[in-house]
Amino acid sequence: MHNSPRIILLLEATRGFDRGLLSGVARYSALNGPWTFYRRPHGYWKSKSRLDLKELEAWKPDGGIAPVTQLDELARLHVPLIAYDVNEYTGPVPCVLSEDFEAGRLAAQHLLDLGHRHFAFCGYSGIRWSRERCQAFCDLVERAGYTVDVYRPPGRRPMAWAKEEARVRHWLETLPKPIGMLCANDDRAASILETCRALGYGVPEDVSVIGVDDDQHVCELQNPPLSSVRMASEQAGYEAAALLERMMAGREGASGQRIMAHATGVTARQSTNVLMVRHADVRKALRFLRENAGRPIRVSDIVKATNLSHRTLNDLFHAELGCSIMKQLTNVRIAYIARLLTETKMRIHEIATMVGYDDDRHFARYFKRTTGLTPQAYRRKHSPP
Repeated sequence: MHNSPRIILLLEATRGFDRGLLSGVARYSALNGPWTFYRRPHGYWKSKSRLDLKELEAWKPDGGIAPVTQLDELARLHVPLIAYDVNEYTGPVPCVLSEDFEAGRLAAQHLLDLGHRHFAFCGYSGIRWSRERCQAFCDLVERAGYTVDVYRPPGRRPMAWAKEEARVRHWLETLPKPIGMLCANDDRAASILETCRALGYGVPEDVSVIGVDDDQHVCELQNPPLSSVRMASEQAGYEAAALLERMMAGREGASGQRIMAHATGVTARQSTNVLMVRHADVRKALRFLRENAGRPIRVSDIVKATNLSHRTLNDLFHAELGCSIMKQLTNVRIAYIARLLTETKMRIHEIATMVGYDDDRHFARYFKRTTGLTPQAYRRKHSPP
């Protein structure tokens, strides 16, 4: 190996998930390198737009991170490799995967918490992560007593949107309204938002839309801005780089390792900013709860925000949301705490005090009852290194 390891890095920067992987690799290199990277030539070099294996062989790389579709080509270089953009691959090369079942579950819970009673999923043909997100979404929605209208794309492979839009448009017109919809990723969700606008459907009033990957370049450009499930791809990129270094040093072999980009929560934006509940006092209570999730509020405070008694409001929560006021308070508060743990550097004690716990041990037990992890363990698992 050279003094500065030479890494083939065929990660593109066009998708938020991949940019996260790039950031994680860069962070690892900055802390443990330096590494020297080979990137695919830019498209404006027409003669260099394709991978040149002879050029790579002459460069003498030590390892690489590349799409799974290029593993066969790169195998000729006889260097350790890690694959991403994985579909059905089950071979020995280590792969970066997204936590798709959890992404589907988080999206379903988000839409259920908003009070939706009609649900839909729009994904792609022949893609594992779309299928798994759909399955988890449907499982949780059905356990809550509802059904999901699943869009069935034609063919066995994804097709161009221009060819598929008419079919999706017809499907949207058949759906009951209002409805909560998960799309397989942010790109699919952006297309759905465009079609809803063309059909005159209000978002989120008629169709609440949520995507996956939380690609800010996609989500913030939409009208309205798109809610999305966050995926910890930067952490996965860091872990992939660490594994690659161990493989290059001969400390670990390729045995089909799987590096997981965990689904860490939902970034709620305007595309799902609606509470689909019939009773005005329940809507008022939920609005109060969400606006005060970071304060040490109690069930009695939520009741006082309405004109109802505790018993009446609790009965309405069961009727409208399928859970008690206390359960809803716990769900919203745990989601708020989880976001502080993963997106800020606040100390555990500071977070505990903010939500009303003077004893860190009691706070840790409260958080672990719902998530299965202590606050420290949750932060280690879901935060970028």
